[in-house]
Amino acid sequence: MELIAFAIAFAVAYQALKGYKLSKERTLLYLHFSFILLGTGLLVDALASMIVVISHLLRGLLFLYSLGYTINFIAQLVAYGILIFLVVYITAQMAINYSINKSSNALLVFGAFASLALAHLFFLMFILIPVFFALAHIAQLFGFLLLLAMLLRVNQAS
Repeated sequence: MELIAFAIAFAVAYQALKGYKLSKERTLLYLHFSFILLGTGLLVDALASMIVVISHLLRGLLFLYSLGYTINFIAQLVAYGILIFLVVYITAQMAINYSINKSSNALLVFGAFASLALAHLFFLMFILIPVFFALAHIAQLFGFLLLLAMLLRVNQAS
């Protein structure tokens, strides 16, 4: 699941960079860097998980898993710090924007960031109830797909 989320995160980052180059809007540049960091963390997490599977065969690689997990944690912490601000700000702005003009792009962005905010909440709650881990990944994937759909629509229109 992390490899799919990594690919989508990098696709979102690429589309955000394209949008930034066209519009010079700094929010898109911050979005680009946030998704690059998040995607990097997801890639490291996926690779670390693969190492865990291999480490059961070769016990010496368990240190690499710990290192990979630490890198993933730091990258996601930085990315989440940026994204939390963007999620709250953009979700509120997109809710207002959608209520005014009812555009499908505004609805896609609002849905994406609301889904990402829900995913972060589920990631925090999975410690209490393990089923939230799967729900968090589904919500995150859905949010990434909605954001990618909006960015593709905007870049096709340009």
